[in-house]
Amino acid sequence: MLCGEIMEVTTDIKRNDLIRFNLAILPRMRSTYVTILSIAILVFAFIAWNKGFPQSNNDWFVIIAAAIGGGVGGMFAGVLISFIFILFSSSSSNGILGKHEYKLSSEGLYEVTSSNEGLSKWGGIQEVKVVGPYILFRISGFLFHIIPKRSFSTTEDMHSFVTEALEHWKNAHNKAN
Repeated sequence: MLCGEIMEVTTDIKRNDLIRFNLAILPRMRSTYVTILSIAILVFAFIAWNKGFPQSNNDWFVIIAAAIGGGVGGMFAGVLISFIFILFSSSSSNGILGKHEYKLSSEGLYEVTSSNEGLSKWGGIQEVKVVGPYILFRISGFLFHIIPKRSFSTTEDMHSFVTEALEHWKNAHNKAN
Protein backbone atom coordinates (compact mmCIF):
# COMPACT_ATOMS: atom_id res chain seq x y z
CA MET A 1 0.00 0.00 0.00
CA LEU A 2 2.68 2.53 0.96
CA CYS A 3 5.27 3.07 -1.72
CA GLY A 4 7.71 5.76 -0.62
CA GLU A 5 5.62 8.93 -0.31
CA ILE A 6 3.06 7.72 -2.82
CA MET A 7 0.07 5.78 -1.53
CA GLU A 8 -1.63 3.45 -3.96
CA VAL A 9 -4.53 1.03 -4.15
CA THR A 10 -5.81 -1.33 -6.82
CA THR A 11 -9.51 -2.02 -7.09
CA ASP A 12 -11.90 -3.91 -9.32
CA ILE A 13 -14.98 -1.82 -10.11
CA LYS A 14 -18.10 -3.85 -10.92
CA ARG A 15 -21.55 -2.81 -12.15
CA ASN A 16 -23.04 -3.31 -8.70
CA ASP A 17 -20.45 -0.83 -7.35
CA LEU A 18 -21.80 1.82 -9.71
CA ILE A 19 -25.40 1.15 -8.66
CA ARG A 20 -24.57 0.99 -4.93
CA PHE A 21 -22.50 4.17 -5.15
CA ASN A 22 -25.27 6.03 -6.95
CA LEU A 23 -27.81 4.86 -4.35
CA ALA A 24 -25.47 6.01 -1.57
CA ILE A 25 -24.79 9.44 -3.11
CA LEU A 26 -28.29 10.20 -4.41
CA PRO A 27 -29.82 11.29 -1.07
CA ARG A 28 -26.77 13.49 -0.37
CA MET A 29 -26.93 15.49 -3.58
CA ARG A 30 -28.79 18.79 -3.69
CA SER A 31 -29.73 18.12 -7.31
CA THR A 32 -31.92 15.21 -6.18
CA TYR A 33 -34.16 17.56 -4.21
CA VAL A 34 -34.06 20.30 -6.82
CA THR A 35 -35.25 17.76 -9.39
CA ILE A 36 -38.07 16.50 -7.17
CA LEU A 37 -39.19 20.07 -6.43
CA SER A 38 -38.98 21.09 -10.09
CA ILE A 39 -41.07 18.14 -11.22
CA ALA A 40 -43.55 18.74 -8.38
CA ILE A 41 -43.97 22.39 -9.45
CA LEU A 42 -44.51 21.32 -13.06
CA VAL A 43 -47.11 18.73 -11.99
CA PHE A 44 -48.87 21.33 -9.82
CA ALA A 45 -48.87 23.85 -12.67
CA PHE A 46 -50.18 21.29 -15.16
CA ILE A 47 -53.00 20.17 -12.87
CA ALA A 48 -53.93 23.78 -12.06
CA TRP A 49 -53.91 24.64 -15.78
CA ASN A 50 -55.86 21.53 -16.76
CA LYS A 51 -58.42 21.35 -13.91
CA GLY A 52 -58.38 24.89 -12.61
CA PHE A 53 -56.92 26.35 -9.45
CA PRO A 54 -57.89 24.45 -6.26
CA GLN A 55 -61.05 25.82 -4.62
CA SER A 56 -61.36 23.73 -1.45
CA ASN A 57 -59.07 22.25 1.18
CA ASN A 58 -59.69 18.84 -0.34
CA ASP A 59 -58.66 20.13 -3.80
CA TRP A 60 -55.48 21.61 -2.31
CA PHE A 61 -54.67 18.33 -0.58
CA VAL A 62 -55.20 16.33 -3.77
CA ILE A 63 -53.15 18.65 -6.00
CA ILE A 64 -50.28 18.90 -3.48
CA ALA A 65 -50.27 15.12 -2.97
CA ALA A 66 -50.28 14.62 -6.75
CA ALA A 67 -47.46 17.14 -7.17
CA ILE A 68 -45.32 15.49 -4.48
CA GLY A 69 -46.09 12.04 -5.87
CA GLY A 70 -45.27 13.24 -9.36
CA GLY A 71 -41.98 14.75 -8.17
CA VAL A 72 -40.90 11.61 -6.37
CA GLY A 73 -42.19 9.37 -9.17
CA GLY A 74 -40.45 11.45 -11.81
CA MET A 75 -37.20 11.33 -9.88
CA PHE A 76 -37.55 7.57 -9.45
CA ALA A 77 -38.16 7.14 -13.19
CA GLY A 78 -35.11 9.28 -13.95
CA VAL A 79 -32.96 7.23 -11.59
CA LEU A 80 -34.21 4.00 -13.14
CA ILE A 81 -33.40 5.24 -16.64
CA SER A 82 -29.99 6.40 -15.42
CA PHE A 83 -29.26 2.98 -13.90
CA ILE A 84 -30.23 1.25 -17.15
CA PHE A 85 -27.88 3.59 -19.03
CA ILE A 86 -25.10 2.93 -16.51
CA LEU A 87 -25.53 -0.84 -16.78
CA PHE A 88 -25.49 -0.86 -20.58
CA SER A 89 -22.79 1.75 -21.20
CA SER A 90 -20.24 0.65 -18.60
CA SER A 91 -17.57 -1.85 -19.55
CA SER A 92 -13.95 -2.63 -18.91
CA SER A 93 -13.12 -1.65 -22.50
CA ASN A 94 -14.11 1.98 -21.82
CA GLY A 95 -12.28 2.05 -18.48
CA ILE A 96 -15.34 2.33 -16.24
CA LEU A 97 -15.39 -1.27 -15.00
CA GLY A 98 -12.55 -3.58 -14.11
CA LYS A 99 -9.15 -2.97 -12.64
CA HIS A 100 -8.31 0.57 -11.55
CA GLU A 101 -5.00 1.57 -10.02
CA TYR A 102 -5.09 4.76 -7.98
CA LYS A 103 -2.05 6.58 -6.64
CA LEU A 104 -1.98 9.61 -4.35
CA SER A 105 0.85 12.06 -4.82
CA SER A 106 1.41 15.70 -4.00
CA GLU A 107 0.27 16.50 -7.57
CA GLY A 108 -3.07 14.74 -7.42
CA LEU A 109 -4.95 11.49 -7.87
CA TYR A 110 -3.42 9.37 -10.60
CA GLU A 111 -5.60 6.66 -12.20
CA VAL A 112 -4.68 3.84 -14.56
CA THR A 113 -7.24 1.53 -16.20
CA SER A 114 -7.12 -0.84 -19.16
CA SER A 115 -8.16 1.98 -21.50
CA ASN A 116 -6.88 5.21 -20.00
CA GLU A 117 -4.68 6.90 -17.48
CA GLY A 118 -4.75 10.35 -16.08
CA LEU A 119 -4.01 12.76 -13.30
CA SER A 120 -6.70 14.73 -11.51
CA LYS A 121 -4.91 17.59 -9.77
CA TRP A 122 -5.95 18.28 -6.19
CA GLY A 123 -7.00 21.83 -7.03
CA GLY A 124 -9.40 20.51 -9.67
CA ILE A 125 -10.99 17.88 -7.43
CA GLN A 126 -14.17 19.32 -5.92
CA GLU A 127 -14.60 16.93 -3.02
CA VAL A 128 -12.99 13.99 -1.23
CA LYS A 129 -15.06 12.01 1.25
CA VAL A 130 -16.32 8.62 2.35
CA VAL A 131 -19.88 7.80 1.33
CA GLY A 132 -21.24 4.46 2.47
CA PRO A 133 -18.80 1.72 1.44
CA TYR A 134 -16.93 4.02 -0.99
CA ILE A 135 -14.27 6.69 -1.04
CA LEU A 136 -15.29 9.31 -3.56
CA PHE A 137 -13.29 11.87 -5.44
CA ARG A 138 -15.72 14.31 -7.08
CA ILE A 139 -14.06 15.67 -10.19
CA SER A 140 -17.06 17.72 -11.32
CA GLY A 141 -20.80 17.80 -10.66
CA PHE A 142 -21.53 14.25 -11.72
CA LEU A 143 -18.08 12.81 -12.47
CA PHE A 144 -16.54 10.72 -9.71
CA HIS A 145 -13.70 8.34 -9.07
CA ILE A 146 -14.81 5.74 -6.54
CA ILE A 147 -12.77 3.32 -4.51
CA PRO A 148 -14.66 0.59 -2.65
CA LYS A 149 -13.53 0.12 0.95
CA ARG A 150 -13.10 -3.59 0.18
CA SER A 151 -10.05 -2.64 -1.92
CA PHE A 152 -8.00 -2.18 1.23
CA SER A 153 -6.50 -5.00 3.29
CA THR A 154 -7.42 -3.33 6.56
CA THR A 155 -9.58 -0.51 7.84
CA GLU A 156 -6.38 1.22 8.95
CA ASP A 157 -5.04 1.15 5.37
CA MET A 158 -8.28 2.71 4.14
CA HIS A 159 -8.19 5.41 6.83
CA SER A 160 -4.55 6.20 6.01
CA PHE A 161 -5.42 6.54 2.32
CA VAL A 162 -8.40 8.82 3.06
CA THR A 163 -6.40 10.91 5.53
CA GLU A 164 -3.58 11.38 3.03
CA ALA A 165 -6.01 12.26 0.22
CA LEU A 166 -7.83 14.79 2.42
CA GLU A 167 -4.56 16.38 3.50
CA HIS A 168 -3.43 16.88 -0.12
CA TRP A 169 -6.89 18.11 -1.13
CA LYS A 170 -7.17 20.61 1.76
CA ASN A 171 -3.66 21.92 1.10
CA ALA A 172 -4.50 22.53 -2.57
CA HIS A 173 -7.77 24.27 -1.76
CA ASN A 174 -6.32 26.41 1.02
CA LYS A 175 -3.71 27.76 -1.43
CA ALA A 176 -6.45 28.62 -3.91
CA ASN A 177 -8.32 30.82 -1.41
